[in-house]
Amino acid sequence: MHFTRTSGQIAMVALLILLAATASADTTYININLVPSGTISGTVLASGLGNHSGNFVYVGGTSIVGVTNAAGAFTIVGVPYGTYTLTATRSGYADKNVTGVTINTAGQTVTLSTITLNPSTDTQARLFGEAMRLYSYNKFSESITALRSLISANPTGPYAASSRYRIGLAFGQFNDYDSAIANFSKLITDYPTDSLVPDAYYQRSFVKDEKLDYSGSLADAQFVIVHYAAYSVADKAQHRVGIEQEALRNISAAITAYLAVETNYPGSPEIPVALYDAAQAYLGIEQYANALTQFNKILTNYPATYEAEKSSFYKGFCYYDQNDFVNAIAAFNAAIANFPSGSRSDNSWYYKAQSKYKYEAYTYAQAEADFDSVVVKFPTSSLAGDAKYYMGNCEFYQVNYSTAISLLQAFIAAYPANAFVDEARFKIGTAYYDGADYPNAQTAYTTYFNTYPNNKAAGDAHYWVGRCIEQLQGVGVPDAIAQFCITKTQYPHCSKYAAAVTRIGVATCP
Repeated sequence: MHFTRTSGQIAMVALLILLAATASADTTYININLVPSGTISGTVLASGLGNHSGNFVYVGGTSIVGVTNAAGAFTIVGVPYGTYTLTATRSGYADKNVTGVTINTAGQTVTLSTITLNPSTDTQARLFGEAMRLYSYNKFSESITALRSLISANPTGPYAASSRYRIGLAFGQFNDYDSAIANFSKLITDYPTDSLVPDAYYQRSFVKDEKLDYSGSLADAQFVIVHYAAYSVADKAQHRVGIEQEALRNISAAITAYLAVETNYPGSPEIPVALYDAAQAYLGIEQYANALTQFNKILTNYPATYEAEKSSFYKGFCYYDQNDFVNAIAAFNAAIANFPSGSRSDNSWYYKAQSKYKYEAYTYAQAEADFDSVVVKFPTSSLAGDAKYYMGNCEFYQVNYSTAISLLQAFIAAYPANAFVDEARFKIGTAYYDGADYPNAQTAYTTYFNTYPNNKAAGDAHYWVGRCIEQLQGVGVPDAIAQFCITKTQYPHCSKYAAAVTRIGVATCP
């Protein structure tokens, strides 16, 4: 359908615009009182397309416009007397002009020769740039629409494969993985010799991983390595082979693939990441020596990378996990010194404190100082609560029971959802008991077994309530025996079961 208006030449003439379409062509009517007029018709084809609707024909010097139907035909009725230049145009195609088109007799019909529009590289470049601008602004739906239009305009043009690739990426951005895979697959099928094909295989591998199709992802990554070994994305594909093998629980194959990045692609920026993943895989299967080798390699050869920052901490953790606290403390100190603002700094401080907490050569006061550093330096860290709990423990083992109780109570108040809260409540009861404050000890232990009745330690708490009663009322009193009996009958697997049986003696449990 065409929308036609009067030209500047006849701006003072009243117009009546009527729109209609025939079966053979879209027709534009313009009835202009007192102005003789004629008709212009013709055909405009868009090269490479089967449907030629939507081509525009402008009558120069006027605002009259014709639009083609699917066959490319157009008819413009009511063109005032005059000589015109007609311009045929379509987005993504170069314009074509027809000059000297003259209407000089009322009712005259001028039929033009067929006009064929050819794709314009310059126009396509502009459209592709606009689509990329939309993509860069995260307007992925709009970008997809623009890129699809570009492909439709010239499916074999210089930007078609790039457009298909970007459509795949755009779908991936909002997690429409099936559409992303479909577009990468179509690029591979429709443009098999394009330089983006290896990238399409790699991106399809990446998206399949997101869908948890690890075998499919592995196959695509391996295809890149075998068929595009010299291509720029091959190192990433080699790394992804390791990732997918690890996801499939093929740890040995994963490590081999990770290490192959360094061997097969020297100088690749992917190397430190792959070496780090290899080290983590070794650590996961407790091959500490091999893990340390890779962590040290990263620290030596890639000291400015994020992987070096992480490796610095995990080097210490390798020693810590083997109870080699001397080397662990040295490694954590190095991590703190070399990466003071690193993402693993809180971990380094915390596990240095844990090493001192467990290692006989250090006092609990020294360990507590490091735990306190975690709380003070990293108050929002997930480890701050754990550190606060261990500060209370350190005071407990230094026989500073009042301080221990205060710290543990403050820990519970500040971190009520922490995993150590139940242990802190039990420890508070023990601190009161060891400090000979039996009434408060009894209250603390009672709170414990009422709060955690299904814990094994609840049986221990009943036992210690019985001991508190004995301390306050004497050995063998019924209330104490009742608590020992609960431990015996309800918690046969708790650590104080045998002690409870002994305390019961010859008494009979209900």
